Amino acid sequence: MKLTIVGLPIGNIEDISLRALRVLQEAKYLVCEDSRMFNNLWSKLIQLNLATKFEGTIRFVNDFNEYKVLPRILAEICSLESAVLVSDAGMPLISDPGYKLVHRGIELGWEIDVVPGPTAISSALAVSGLPTDRFLFIGFLPKKGGKRVSTLQIVKEVADKSKLTVVIYESSLRLIKVLPEMIEILGPEAEACLAVDLTKISQKIFRGSLQSLNEEVLKKKIKGEVVILVSVGSKD
Repeated sequence: MKLTIVGLPIGNIEDISLRALRVLQEAKYLVCEDSRMFNNLWSKLIQLNLATKFEGTIRFVNDFNEYKVLPRILAEICSLESAVLVSDAGMPLISDPGYKLVHRGIELGWEIDVVPGPTAISSALAVSGLPTDRFLFIGFLPKKGGKRVSTLQIVKEVADKSKLTVVIYESSLRLIKVLPEMIEILGPEAEACLAVDLTKISQKIFRGSLQSLNEEVLKKKIKGEVVILVSVGSKD
């Protein structure tokens, strides 16, 4: 059995690769994060004459139903020759569901392949103007303030040993809480970047110190998916 992990666009549908289109069009069994999101993407691809009607079986797995549906999905896939895994956007497993399926598949002896696609991590680093030779990807910070502060303190300790760029995914609704905490721990003058809604028409890039970006957020109502990047640590 072969499971192929396929990366999808993070915003702009034109970023989908030719290989991803072919693999998805040929898929007889597809596991996605949200079937409505996949069907919406596929409808747009059909409208652009990049795809035809999807004929495969679609199953969805997410953080809320994973333990309930995973045994069934594993059983169904084991009877097939191949299957495909996608998330709503970007690369599956990168702050998205899919790890348990892939991990269990490896234990069962499946062949695991990948069709690379865009990620918000690399895209944000590219446009940030911050150092890219060493970076630390945190993903989403904890929702609880105490755990979030503890995580940021650990990041500071790691960064103090070697200058690097920290990459964090965050909700635009929590920026007014998270940025002041980052200022307190990482310093108000730390160079930073906010990348909002990357590759979408609504894309916005804000660059400056953590303090200036916090002031920008307080002045403007920022909406969308946000990547926070901060250059921290020793300059030696």
